[in-house]
Amino acid sequence: MAKRYRATGCAKLFIVLLIITPIAFFVASYVNGKDPIKFIKGIFEKTETTEIVTDSASPPLNDKDQKIQKLEKDVEFYRLEAENLQKQLDDCKNASN
Repeated sequence: MAKRYRATGCAKLFIVLLIITPIAFFVASYVNGKDPIKFIKGIFEKTETTEIVTDSASPPLNDKDQKIQKLEKDVEFYRLEAENLQKQLDDCKNASN
């Protein structure tokens, strides 16, 4: 009679993880509304680098100019926001009188 083989606790855990983990991944992906097969294919495909095309008519801006433009846009946004909030405050004061 042949000797019976026994699996250790670690081997049993490893086998269960090999079966349960992919099932849990697929279920969680479908619940979140994503396609797990497409995700797995995306991992194994080569990623292509894309080049950024800039407008050749305008000269490239350096970091300082870009920061200045961003800050100017932020100032304009917050100025308009302050005007809007001031109008709302005035409306609330007029409504309470």
